[in-house]
Amino acid sequence: MIFRNSLCLIRKNSLVFILFINFILFSSCSSHSKMVHATMGQTGQISHAGLEKVELDKIQKNPKDPKNPKTPKEKRKIIYSANLTLVSTLPDSINPQLESITEKYDGYIGRLSTTETTIRIKSEYFETVVEEIEQLGKVTRKNIYGNDVTEQYWDAQIRLDNALETRKRYIELLKMARNVEEAILVERELARITQDIDLLKGQINKLDNLEEFATITISIKEKAKLGVLGYVGVGLYKTVKWFFVRN
Repeated sequence: MIFRNSLCLIRKNSLVFILFINFILFSSCSSHSKMVHATMGQTGQISHAGLEKVELDKIQKNPKDPKNPKTPKEKRKIIYSANLTLVSTLPDSINPQLESITEKYDGYIGRLSTTETTIRIKSEYFETVVEEIEQLGKVTRKNIYGNDVTEQYWDAQIRLDNALETRKRYIELLKMARNVEEAILVERELARITQDIDLLKGQINKLDNLEEFATITISIKEKAKLGVLGYVGVGLYKTVKWFFVRN
């Protein structure tokens, strides 16, 4: 009798225990499901309703910071240029010689004039060309410049990468537009970012060209010719100098 009562008690307790376990498992699954849905709602996943202005504002945030560009371990980008003034008794002979030098070093003429000529030369020949130009006449002025544009170049490159990535995301949003109004909104932003991309590409290409080809500007002047009195004056000057200044 005692054994039979104990068995019944165990069966009842087992049934209660099983029901209790099932209840806990069901509650856990339900709670986990709600948590997942809540998490998905907080992460802001792109959906058909994600074309609001808030989402468009979020998409414009750059993944990289252009204020702190990491310059690759490459040579620095230096733009070389020079300004020279040449005085010659035969100024008309200067330009043909400049054209010959330019052709010799695989460059090209930027501007050709009887008073001022600009040539573009591969930067690797910059110093050699300047030395050859100095032999064409008397140099009365010479300025050499070197402009380091390394940071400017890589800043533009990083902003271009960010803009290209942003355009991809706008294209994805355009495919998800539900109506004409949403499509127009995204297309407007696409047009703006495309214009920025074109400007950045132009800036980068310009810096590449300026780095590859140095710019040399030559001002050409004719040497003044002395008249009879001029030669007399020069003679007197040299005579007086001989009396007071002796090497």
